[in-house]
Amino acid sequence: MATIAKAAAARLPGAEVAFVRFLFGIAACAVIAVRRPMRPRNKTGLFLRGVFGGAAVLCYFLAIEHLPVGIATLLNYTAPVFTAIWAAIFLGEALDAPSVGALALATAGVALVSIGTSGTSARPVTEWILVGAFSAVLSGAAVTAIREVRKTDGAWETFGAFCLAGALITGVPGIRGWVPPSTREWWLLAAVGACAVVAQMGLTWAMRYVRAAPAGIVQQLTPVGALALGFIVYGDRISALSAAGAALALTGVSWGAWHVSRGVLPEDS
Repeated sequence: MATIAKAAAARLPGAEVAFVRFLFGIAACAVIAVRRPMRPRNKTGLFLRGVFGGAAVLCYFLAIEHLPVGIATLLNYTAPVFTAIWAAIFLGEALDAPSVGALALATAGVALVSIGTSGTSARPVTEWILVGAFSAVLSGAAVTAIREVRKTDGAWETFGAFCLAGALITGVPGIRGWVPPSTREWWLLAAVGACAVVAQMGLTWAMRYVRAAPAGIVQQLTPVGALALGFIVYGDRISALSAAGAALALTGVSWGAWHVSRGVLPEDS
């Protein structure tokens, strides 16, 4: 999704790309609602999931617009650090030693890749790096909200709240700076929307069965993939430091995934 969004954001504003992404999500929810009515229960939790998630996506897509796709995604995916903190504070989820160790490895890898990639940039990007980092803070809060909401609400209700709030948050800057997309750009936007729906539904469904912190560790596969696709599609340079960081992140992901696979599903699964 990030790689395609980068292509769309070559001419279109990042807020506009994010706004259209959410419109596709709303359309998917409307189709599902025809056969399966939405029944929200934890309205406060759904509101928080939508607000935090929508704001995180706006910051993320702005970072994608102004930064190499790899570094923008890597910054966003430091979110597990904040997910673990938010979950420990608000959900009372304990951080066991293997999860902490895997999280530390994955996060250290992401940090190295971010430093290595930013060092190859020919233009000042400090403010956009901060925007990308802020998206991680918000994303961590959103994932924690998903974990709580999924105890009472379905995946589509949770996803629908995310899309509605996200469309409102991104719609203001998106419509204000609207640039008419070309036919090719509409296809790119449609692909972004489709990828986002599939990815978000997979994440939302899984969050019922996996605790917030381990789920964040597994998600570190995304920035590594974005780094590789950025190199293949856009020729983004991968420095030795970035490569070392990617290897470290993969180690953390593998350890975390192995640890999670040894766990037991909740009784209500």
